[in-house]
Amino acid sequence: MACADGEHVLSAGEISFTREAGRWVVDDVSNQSTGYCPDVDSWPAVAHAQDAIGLGHPSRFTRPVAFRRCPGCQECAIVREDDFICVFCGSDLPKAWNVDA
Repeated sequence: MACADGEHVLSAGEISFTREAGRWVVDDVSNQSTGYCPDVDSWPAVAHAQDAIGLGHPSRFTRPVAFRRCPGCQECAIVREDDFICVFCGSDLPKAWNVDA
């Protein structure tokens, strides 16, 4: 939220860095944020932020996470191994991202 400076949060997740050829680069980046549950389609915002400060980075999330809001129990679930079943209540999860901010 602090990085968004009061604006809408475009993505969130985890990131790690390494030194390469005398400069810092991103070596691992994911959208794994159970507070915001961003879609994997939020990658362009992440890439733009890294480009803006001159960080070398991968071409996509290295560990993408699929979040879905369960239509049955309304819990936010992580889809694992393409199994679109809610771990909380057993309902089918939608194929498209449906977690609103």
